[in-house]
Amino acid sequence: MRHLLRHIPAALLGLAVLVGCARGPEDTPLELEIGQVLREQLPWGKEKPQPPTLTRALLNSIEEPHLEVVIESEDLRDYVTLQLARQDDLPGRIEVWRTVDNITFGFRDGLLISTRGLRGTLLSADVPADGQGPMGPAGGGQRSYEFRGDDSASYRVRLACEVKDLGAHELEIVGLRYATRHVQERCTGPQGGHIVNDYWVDSRSGRLWQSRQWAGPEVGYIRLRQVVI
Repeated sequence: MRHLLRHIPAALLGLAVLVGCARGPEDTPLELEIGQVLREQLPWGKEKPQPPTLTRALLNSIEEPHLEVVIESEDLRDYVTLQLARQDDLPGRIEVWRTVDNITFGFRDGLLISTRGLRGTLLSADVPADGQGPMGPAGGGQRSYEFRGDDSASYRVRLACEVKDLGAHELEIVGLRYATRHVQERCTGPQGGHIVNDYWVDSRSGRLWQSRQWAGPEVGYIRLRQVVI
């Protein structure tokens, strides 16, 4: 397994993105169930720990918002909680979600703009959020991503993107169905490389329920879905 995580003891690298986020002095049922899964993985290293099977009854017992995050390249899963939400001088609401190990994912109107605690850290990203309409990309155009390199220097990736509405899609998330629009963002670099981001946006409320987004050349794609609001 490639080491994607930084600043975490080696024996915990594979576990870090399986741990649910703490709410405070008392764990929620989701965190307790995840903890039980991890304790049963003895000895470490023989099999990849598996996250618990989500049920709607389990999710209904949780009060805080939770996102499910999956790093596709490693098939590693985490349930992250909202750390902060704020506005700045640019359009779109900023949200930062974190794991119990302080791995964080930052978004602007649901578009990934930063990661912390992962190899190939996404330091920042310029994304087309308008803060007025539905979440997700507001349109095509130029994208700029800044990543941290191995030598602590940073480098930029610039892409030209087109956004298409692929039509209505009934999305199912753990027993609940949502009427969404499937929006796809296709981006091409100056050397011909390309990425594809997908977003499933609620047709009425504009909420982003699910997405698949590129997190950089070292991490690859992450899948996200809102399992508790």
